[in-house]
Amino acid sequence: MNNELISIPKALLATLLYLIGIELIGSWSLIAETIGFESYYKYYLLIQGTLQLIGVLIFIYFIRKQTFKNLIKKTHRKWYLFALILGISFVFIQTPLKWIYNLLFGTEYHIAYRFDGLPKLKNINMISAILMIPMGEELFFREYVQNNLQKKTNTIVSILLSSLLFASIHSPYMNLILESSKQDWHLFYLTIFGGIISGILYFKSKSIGPSIIFHIFWNLMVIIV
Repeated sequence: MNNELISIPKALLATLLYLIGIELIGSWSLIAETIGFESYYKYYLLIQGTLQLIGVLIFIYFIRKQTFKNLIKKTHRKWYLFALILGISFVFIQTPLKWIYNLLFGTEYHIAYRFDGLPKLKNINMISAILMIPMGEELFFREYVQNNLQKKTNTIVSILLSSLLFASIHSPYMNLILESSKQDWHLFYLTIFGGIISGILYFKSKSIGPSIIFHIFWNLMVIIV
């Protein structure tokens, strides 16, 4: 078996373990109910996102067997500027992407662009949606998965595969577990393109920093719009 075939199954397995880890981390809410922490739901996303980020950092620490001193490598500031622009503009790029999705699947997804989401930022849970979750996902899917794939496969394969794996955690996998779940593939579809942009930023800048900035402003704009 060549290096590519060795690398890709490991990436698939790591993503599966990541997904299982997310679901296991989510079980903290059951503990909260057991001990009588009745208002836990007010901070659910904040706690969940924080625990996910801590879990990814612990994983990277042990897998690399080194400190976090050089985790975010230095790169030219232009990549941070590109990341900022792409993160802000991706919500607008989603409109033609939604047109294609609606055409293919007969749905009616659209974005109204009312820009009325600023009040949502007062919710403390938004800290997790904007910061913790993007940081954790980028560290895992770019700094770990894509970085390892780049060493074993060509650039296009590493970016596309890491993007698909990133999108897979936003897929309607709960439909397989809960009969009441009626999710579709819309979010999975959009995150493939977001993952590709993030993957290109990571490859070009040779640093996880721009990818994190892109993801942060992508999520921020989704909330605001």
